Amino acid sequence: MTFDADCGATGWSAPPTAPWLARAADEASHAAFGRAAAWMGEGGTIPFMNMLGEKFPDAQFLITGVLGPKSNAHGPNEFLHIDCVKKLSAAVASIVARLPA
Repeated sequence: MTFDADCGATGWSAPPTAPWLARAADEASHAAFGRAAAWMGEGGTIPFMNMLGEKFPDAQFLITGVLGPKSNAHGPNEFLHIDCVKKLSAAVASIVARLPA
């Protein structure tokens, strides 16, 4: 087998999560889902995040999405689990409301 890549992308490594963001995420997740926030790293990349990280090196980023059962993001016949999306939207709004001044 051979693989010829058309192009590459610059990866991104998130900075350590600030305590205020970790607390806000946990509280928002408890309110929306009944449990603490889940954190995941993966080997994929979102090239735009590297650009944002370079431009705003001291910023905290909350990158989230809906995957799993009853969701098929970025695939043929893309669809999302609407109840989960509603809960996630409420959680993100709660976190944004807690942004430090």
